[in-house]
Amino acid sequence: MSTPQNVLDAISKLDSADQATIQKYIDELKSKAPEEEIEIEPESETVPADPLEDEQEQTDDQPMYESGEDYDTATTYKMEAADLKSAGDYTTALEKYNLAITSAPPSALLLANRADTLFRLENFQAAVTDCNAALEKNPDSAKALRIRGKAYKALKMYEQARADLSAAQTIDYDDGAAEDLKFVTDEVKEMEKDKVEKRLHEEDKLRKRAAEIKEAQEEARREEEERRAAEAESEGMGGMPGMGGMPGMGGMPGMGGMPGMGGAGGMPGMGGAGGMGGLLSALMSDPELAAGMQNPKVMAALSSMMSNPDPSKLQELMADPELAPFMQKLMQKAGPMMGGMGGMGGMGGMPDMGGMGDDDSDEDLPDLDDMPDLE
Repeated sequence: MSTPQNVLDAISKLDSADQATIQKYIDELKSKAPEEEIEIEPESETVPADPLEDEQEQTDDQPMYESGEDYDTATTYKMEAADLKSAGDYTTALEKYNLAITSAPPSALLLANRADTLFRLENFQAAVTDCNAALEKNPDSAKALRIRGKAYKALKMYEQARADLSAAQTIDYDDGAAEDLKFVTDEVKEMEKDKVEKRLHEEDKLRKRAAEIKEAQEEARREEEERRAAEAESEGMGGMPGMGGMPGMGGMPGMGGMPGMGGAGGMPGMGGAGGMGGLLSALMSDPELAAGMQNPKVMAALSSMMSNPDPSKLQELMADPELAPFMQKLMQKAGPMMGGMGGMGGMGGMPDMGGMGDDDSDEDLPDLDDMPDLE
């Protein structure tokens, strides 16, 4: 069993969710009655009929010229038809016009007169057909334009009616046609107004939809920027690699390998710095240190030093021109917080320190045995 094409066409106009729902329903119907042919009746739609769709059927009462050139007979029938039309006998007049047209090639005026008779008999489609034939012979036939315009008006084809009546009035003004032209012009204005309102409504819907999409995009962009900023802040403040808890730091034994520092005595006092929370906060509050800690090389050096507190490693770092300024700044900042760094005697060999801490300086110190008893 296949689904009718008109139903498929209607389903294709729905959005994907509705399409899936309808298709599921159809499949369920098919599964419930596999042996029976199920006819799905499409929802009836009101399709405006084309007023000229049945035009060919209407021409059965208006035979057209085929052959012959009996102009005398045609003239006789034409005169009789005109008299009958003037008397209001439009049915008989139409018969005479038919005989006149089939007797000899008709003129544009003869076709327009029969169209007028058909219009009075309210056979508007047929009247349009005769006017079309008349205008093929004479495009400037004001009578054919006028009658066709009135027929279009009766068929509610107001735009076509306005065009024909306006053209007819330009060629040959008629008071009756002026009224018809005013009517159809007003109708066209209303139609155009409705079209404009509908277009504006659709444009307004599109603008609102575009604004919603733009707002959603802006919101998504803001969220993405906030997410990236949070990630950057987390990466910058999350701690130096390898410094996770830094429990105890065990006194960074043996900084004595630092040139001229003669043995820093293990930096006593750092033993209980579990996590180094306060020290890290102090370091990060210094702009220069905070900037230096963004340098991957600095971070790698610190990580290496924390994981392997070898005095020779510190000496190597202090010799690196890129790392030395940071390390010196770090020592200056951290020194006061490492209370109890006593044992850092012997800084004599540090460059530019003027020989402070040479072993010979002990000779200048007074002998404690010579000090007076204060008791």
